[in-house]
Amino acid sequence: MPFSAIFDSVYANVIQPAIESAGLSSVRADQIYSKPQVMADIWKALKSSRIVIAELSDKNVNVFYELGLAHAMGKPVIIITRNEQEVPFDLKSLRYLFYDINNPSWGESLKKVLTEMLLTLLKEKEFGTVFEGITTTITTEFAEKKEKKLPPLKSDNLTGNWEGQMKIRQKDDFDVKLQLEQTELELEGTMTICSVENDFIVVQEEVKGMIINKKVTLYGVSYTFLKRKGKQDIWYLDSFQGTLSDESNIISGKCSDTKKQNGTFSLERSL
Repeated sequence: MPFSAIFDSVYANVIQPAIESAGLSSVRADQIYSKPQVMADIWKALKSSRIVIAELSDKNVNVFYELGLAHAMGKPVIIITRNEQEVPFDLKSLRYLFYDINNPSWGESLKKVLTEMLLTLLKEKEFGTVFEGITTTITTEFAEKKEKKLPPLKSDNLTGNWEGQMKIRQKDDFDVKLQLEQTELELEGTMTICSVENDFIVVQEEVKGMIINKKVTLYGVSYTFLKRKGKQDIWYLDSFQGTLSDESNIISGKCSDTKKQNGTFSLERSL
């Protein structure tokens, strides 16, 4: 998949949980690169993979190259995209999973369908290949996934109310209020976002996320307009990648939305 803040959020909050729900472990391509053996690492990882997921959004050339290698090896591939126009003509005949980022609940829907597709593929004993005439000679014996006993992760408790601002593309300023609940490392809450510009807009986003050590990830899963002015009828869900301060009272970092607008945010714990 492409590597950027918004795709990082999709991977961490949607794709990776779907893979783990199917009982598998996930490895993303940028986690296995080791200069100068980039292609050797990619080849080795594809050979040892049971299933390959390819995110074709943005027409990333590296993704297409690695997808071609996977097909040539006869690996089962799940193609996903947020833009059907970016699926090349040569691949239109293959089954692919389209997700609409304008659907407020696209994240949960994609996670559910992706998990179901993975479980269906795992039931097949012989995956075969998508191209006639290609004989797969690479075989891999897969061991059962063993649960590793890891020491429990500790984190600050973020349950409570937070207030602050976010700025998108250095143009649009928004006041933000967040009611957050934490269960172990998982986060869930309601974020109210108010435009401070002339076009008065108030949006309520339902968010989910995680905290690991001091790293906080939040992403919107649905939204509702509380107030809006003019013809504003679509809100692009936000994602947040931030760091909790040493005093545990400020979360700040980068934010983005599903329209690929980037910005910054800062939230402070309120009493």
